[in-house]
Amino acid sequence: MAIDRIIRVDMTTGDVTEERAPEAYALLGGRSLTSRMLLEETDARIHPLSEAAKLFIAPGLLAGTAVTTSGRTSFGFKSPLTGGTKEANVGGQLGHRLARLGIKAIVVSGASPDGWKRLDIDGKGVRLSGADDLAGRSNYDLHRELVGEALRTRAAATIGPAGEHRMSSASVAVTDPEGRPTRHAARGGPGAVMGAKGLKAIVVDDAEGVRTVPGENAKEFKGEVVKFSKMVLDDPRVHNTSRYGTAGVIKFVNRDNVLSMPTRNHREGSWEHADSISGQVIEELGKERGGKMLPCMAGCIIKCAILYNDEHGEHVTTALEFETIALLGSNLEIGPADAVAELDRLCDDIGLDTIEVGNAIGVAMEAGVLEWGDWEGTKRLLDEDVRGGTPLGRIIGGGTAHVAATYGIDRVPVVKGQGLPAWEPRTLKGMGITYSSSPQGADHTAGMVTARGATPDTLVKQSRQEQLTMMAVDSVGVCQFTNALPGDMAAFISERFGEPL
Repeated sequence: MAIDRIIRVDMTTGDVTEERAPEAYALLGGRSLTSRMLLEETDARIHPLSEAAKLFIAPGLLAGTAVTTSGRTSFGFKSPLTGGTKEANVGGQLGHRLARLGIKAIVVSGASPDGWKRLDIDGKGVRLSGADDLAGRSNYDLHRELVGEALRTRAAATIGPAGEHRMSSASVAVTDPEGRPTRHAARGGPGAVMGAKGLKAIVVDDAEGVRTVPGENAKEFKGEVVKFSKMVLDDPRVHNTSRYGTAGVIKFVNRDNVLSMPTRNHREGSWEHADSISGQVIEELGKERGGKMLPCMAGCIIKCAILYNDEHGEHVTTALEFETIALLGSNLEIGPADAVAELDRLCDDIGLDTIEVGNAIGVAMEAGVLEWGDWEGTKRLLDEDVRGGTPLGRIIGGGTAHVAATYGIDRVPVVKGQGLPAWEPRTLKGMGITYSSSPQGADHTAGMVTARGATPDTLVKQSRQEQLTMMAVDSVGVCQFTNALPGDMAAFISERFGEPL
């Protein structure tokens, strides 16, 4: 099956056109495709939120297939945070749905001159229509309406109030397998770019699409799928992730010989109360409250998404990850896990990158806007100021560097204008190399290097190799937690497209 449809949406004129992908794009997907199109079609000198800017959305090369975790989606754009090329990669149901309709990429250009719009894509075609009735609404409300009972065939990508306000820390929320907006294309401000276009929501329904995209060499491709799935399930690293999610690393990073648990605006690398927000404690709470580990997309066998319930067994969030826990938790001296989970829920609903906003609030606390550990104040800041777009909310939503510049703070945890992830570049030198050398800036997913005690030359080589590997992972559209190697991906592409690599 050919996945070669490129959908172009001109928000200024309202025109929607379709073209076949050129041969040069045949083996490009996900990040490799969105980055290529961004560089070819966008003038580097434009403002990221201008009418001349474009937003590129593409599933990976393996989207729609039976390969585990292959439904990830790439959002490519010029970042309002870094001022350079940026890619935000997200799980959820969107990537598979696009691929099953044969869609290789969506390109959004221009800006709506007359209110908010929504883009609907299904077997009947692609339609751009008015969506002023969706204006001001938050992500949980939006996904209940736009996806609702059609969960088996439909997925949405939406912006919350932060995106409408064009805040540089705004994310795009993507439907998870339970119909909730807990998967986010977050880093770099894609929600602000989508908001500047006047595009409130994209809804994709693949009811008339194929159920599974086959390999060109069907038998061989199926064999690779089975072999890869067994390798993933047998990996001890996956066992730990499946049990605790990414929160399982907290006990490791909080140690004195690692010091990668950001605390008090990254002033310290460990927190005395870290156990209260650890993956192990969250697991025990889950046993008491009906929590469990879930896949972030259909077909994922890792299941690292923590379904977190409150003390009454009611859902709070399904994406309580290490980065979120660290930046909204220890970095602000906020705990226990229940408190952090509520903040995560607010960020998902408003449409915010938890890493960026956690850093931004940390700088604000440094400036005396809030006291360290002020959970109630942080909730109000998010729920009232950021959601409502007050002057203070816009300062926070503008990102870490913006907050620091506003309040004259010289302790600014950013690289290339983007807030630091939890992985500490001062103790994990390889992460510092990745942050400084990657176009992505402070983005741990650009190339994880956590080795300690290695020589500088070795760390440089490791960072380069990991950055190249992650580029490939984001391009084929699988999850980094599969620990896929270049050889694994080459085998898949060879059998999927009948092109020996």
